[in-house]
Amino acid sequence: MIEHTVVISGGGPTGLTLGAELALAGVDVAIVERRSKQDLVGAWAGGLHARTIEVFDQRGIANRFLTVGQKHPMAISFRKTRLDLTDLPSRHNYFLSLWQQQTERILAKWVDELGVQIYRGRELKGFEQNEATVEMALSNGSSLRAKYLVGCDGGRSLVRKAAGIEFAGWEATKSWLIAELQFTDEPAWGFRDDATGTHAIGKLDDGPGMRVVLTEQELKIGGEPTLTDVREALIAAYGNDYGSHSPTSISRFTEAKSLGQLDSTMSETWTCWYASSMSPTSSRPLPRSGFPLSWRQTRQFEV
Repeated sequence: MIEHTVVISGGGPTGLTLGAELALAGVDVAIVERRSKQDLVGAWAGGLHARTIEVFDQRGIANRFLTVGQKHPMAISFRKTRLDLTDLPSRHNYFLSLWQQQTERILAKWVDELGVQIYRGRELKGFEQNEATVEMALSNGSSLRAKYLVGCDGGRSLVRKAAGIEFAGWEATKSWLIAELQFTDEPAWGFRDDATGTHAIGKLDDGPGMRVVLTEQELKIGGEPTLTDVREALIAAYGNDYGSHSPTSISRFTEAKSLGQLDSTMSETWTCWYASSMSPTSSRPLPRSGFPLSWRQTRQFEV
């Protein structure tokens, strides 16, 4: 059985950055990632905020993101109130427009340079722990053993659930559709507001398609959204579905929040969870992902 000091479940921005941080500290760390490549389908996160870039700057990799992203000094808004980020006391007082696919590729290259092993095309299916180690079963039938297993595998984290760590917070009240597709007819570009919420249609940077974000008329949770859902939401918001067709990605998201996203003192609601055979201490910081908002909050343990 292959052994590491730390195994991270999930190779997204959180898992990649944690893997790099541990490698820089001289820790034997590996990442388990279900995707065979670092590619993402769809829009996902759209950029990096000042604190994230500051942390990358401390690691000497900020320019890797800056050379491919676009700086926006007025990119944050709260309920349509625009904030001038040039007043921030930071070298990076701007929002960097950069899609998550590009961000992950840059992080993956950095992790590879640091010699971190990534087990691709497999995912964590279960684990057992004793006084000394955590043993993990992977989807391809193989096994790993480590002193620590860290869950960077999202809101439905297997590690969090198995460890009994609560995902406390606020329930969703609204849901949105985000899709990349094509239109037969010319749409109404830009933002639109109505009693339901805010909607937007824009062109993709790297192809002939469009990206739409639509507030749904009713809260919907779970299930896979379809082109029919997008068409119905377009008609509700714009009175026209513009002959929408050929979607490459459709997803749904809500504004549900965990307390850990809002309060760094909440010990049980972090995006990055761990199970280990050792007690946590306050020795070495591990970045918590607020991607793309902030990487400031940390949780600490010794390896």
